[in-house]
Formats: sequence, structure tokens, C-alpha cells
Amino acid sequence: MPRLHDQLAGDAGEVRYSVRGGIDPLDRPHLALEVNGGVKLLCARCAKPLDYALALRTRVLMAQPGAAPQDDEDPESPEWIEAGQELNLQALVEDEILLGLPLSVRHAQGQCSSETQEAFGKKAADSPFARLAALLEPGQTNKR
Repeated sequence: MPRLHDQLAGDAGEVRYSVRGGIDPLDRPHLALEVNGGVKLLCARCAKPLDYALALRTRVLMAQPGAAPQDDEDPESPEWIEAGQELNLQALVEDEILLGLPLSVRHAQGQCSSETQEAFGKKAADSPFARLAALLEPGQTNKR
């Protein structure tokens, strides 16, 4: 899955998926896709790897080539794919994983490396806004 590999922090992790076909209540063929596992992504705050759990479930309706309904603006409308004689399941699974990844992922508060937190802390204390806030605090007698 080359497109997914570009989003990861390394090769570590495991992804399991299952695909089941069926017919929905309106007699339309569909695929039920489940993806579970964990991958390593880069933290947007400290750029260190972090574990990200995947738990995705989706249902995709299938249509003959050229017979898929026009794009609907309703976010609740079902997703359609055109399926001919062959369907590339690896590409379908990769698409669903990519759509399920967050745009920006970060460690929990206080979990990033100490160097990064110290650098941010020093910048915040030296900022003009921090000095202004100190001047506006009640009981502050130091007027620079």
C-alpha cells in the first residue's frame, strides 16, 4: 500500500481487514469493510512516532460501470463504487484507511518530548503577550 506508507512513521504496525459482500434492504449489492489494527504516525507537535489505533467500519454500494448514481451533496447518502469483473480490494482497503486517518495527530497533553515542551514554554514566557498579561494581573507592582 504505497500511498498509505507515505503517511506512516515507519513499517511497524499491523492492520487486519475483512470484506463481506451482501444485499441491502433495497436489493442493492454492497461490501461491508472492517479494518482494525494499529499504525505509527508522526506527532504534529514533536515529530516523534506515536501509535494510532484503527477501528473502521464502512459499507460501500456497488454499481455496474457507468451506472453509479450522480454525486449527491447529502453526507448521509451511501458511498458507491463501480465494480466490473474484477475489484482491487487492496486499493479499496487502502482508500478507506487513508480516509480514516486524521489530518493532524498529536500525543496526549504532556506526552511529547521534553525538549519540545521546554522550547514552547520558553517562547511563551518571552512573548510580549505574556509580559502584558503579567502587567494586567491584580496585585502586580512591578511596572517595567
